[in-house]
Amino acid sequence: MQGEERWNNFLARDDGNRVALARFVDVTNLELFNAWVDASKHWIKDVGGERIYAGNLDVVQGRSALSFSHLLLEEYSSRRAAVEVLARATSNIEMGIRDVLILALAPDSRSSHRIFSIAGRLVRTFSPVQVVEVPEENFPQHPRSLGISSDDAQLSVFYDHDQWQPFTMVNLIGIRETASYERTVSASGEISQPGKKAYARYARNTAIEVYRRGGNFYWVATPMTVLLGDSDHPLGQHWSQFVLVRWPSRMAIRHLIRSSNFDRGVVHRDAGLSRAISIPGTPWPEFSRYSI
Repeated sequence: MQGEERWNNFLARDDGNRVALARFVDVTNLELFNAWVDASKHWIKDVGGERIYAGNLDVVQGRSALSFSHLLLEEYSSRRAAVEVLARATSNIEMGIRDVLILALAPDSRSSHRIFSIAGRLVRTFSPVQVVEVPEENFPQHPRSLGISSDDAQLSVFYDHDQWQPFTMVNLIGIRETASYERTVSASGEISQPGKKAYARYARNTAIEVYRRGGNFYWVATPMTVLLGDSDHPLGQHWSQFVLVRWPSRMAIRHLIRSSNFDRGVVHRDAGLSRAISIPGTPWPEFSRYSI
């Protein structure tokens, strides 16, 4: 199905709510791409939309899910406004890109984001944790330490970046209908429960530890469909949630993963999720703020 046909189907299912676009982009010519980003900023503004985030992504060679170099997030008041901006794009060559995948998402309300931000600031104020350097040899070496989908190659790329500069983590998660605990855990008292409930236990536990280290749940949305690009791409699968977490540094997440408080919740994460992709990235300076 070509782009315009997808857009028409997308418009036909308009429910009147706000919509967001997540553009995963593989950039080949940074000068041309930056020119397009500057131009599209005005197109977005013309229809009452807003670009809420732009940043680089960690690229891992040989991993299709980690092949995009940049992420742009935009919010619009309607599906028609979003499609109007999509229609103004030129060819990939003129935009300086090799490949692109554009997801349509239903964003959580701005009031939800404000609540996350306020909660984070309160926890950080009254129960802070000082982040200290975690040597690589003391960091958990299991490749899944960064997330369910992480491997040795992704960890290597993660370490190649400045560990004390702000970064973000893109999390795409698929939640099981029924949680799947290991037999030893089930025997210790866990009973059959929805995957959503199991993941919520992990999320509650982890959120506090994220906030204590200066992190914040910057943006949360529900993926709906692929509007442009390969719908069979790993990022184009059916996902339950898209979560962009803002961190003051990569060292902060290394410090989190080393903590026993975080470790206690991992069993519920693994039981609640059927799959997940986590992609570290570096926000552009104008998007490195704590909250939207």
